[in-house]
Amino acid sequence: MTDKDMIKEVVNSVAMLQDMKQWERLENYFVKKPFVDNKSISGEMPAVIPKKRLIDGWRREIGSYFYSTRHFICRLAVRMLNSRRAKVTTEVKNIHYVADRGERYAWTVRGTIDYILVKTAGGTWKISQMIFRLQDQAVRPITA
Repeated sequence: MTDKDMIKEVVNSVAMLQDMKQWERLENYFVKKPFVDNKSISGEMPAVIPKKRLIDGWRREIGSYFYSTRHFICRLAVRMLNSRRAKVTTEVKNIHYVADRGERYAWTVRGTIDYILVKTAGGTWKISQMIFRLQDQAVRPITA
């Protein structure tokens, strides 16, 4: 498997594991303290945070508010910066399914994510930076 293939697998696995709520497995795909910028969607200031705190936040948010999610990765482009660093740009469409007062809704978020991945001494690739940029969002009722 080439470095580019391994990098693509990391990005796709993170999306899939969020949907599967496999929180413990997600930790394997990040450096100890990645830089995360989700300000355009969450309002939180960009920061370097421990990966456990990042993933625990996802667990709380996804587990508390959404009965299901689906993260779609589109147009995943990998650019090798050198033999140990790569930049990945993706377009994403994330659908979050919400139940509220007997009604069901789909909250769809579209945007881009820019990643920086670094190659470890063991030869695996890990995410060291994630920057999400919101393009649009919509909430629609799900009819029976």
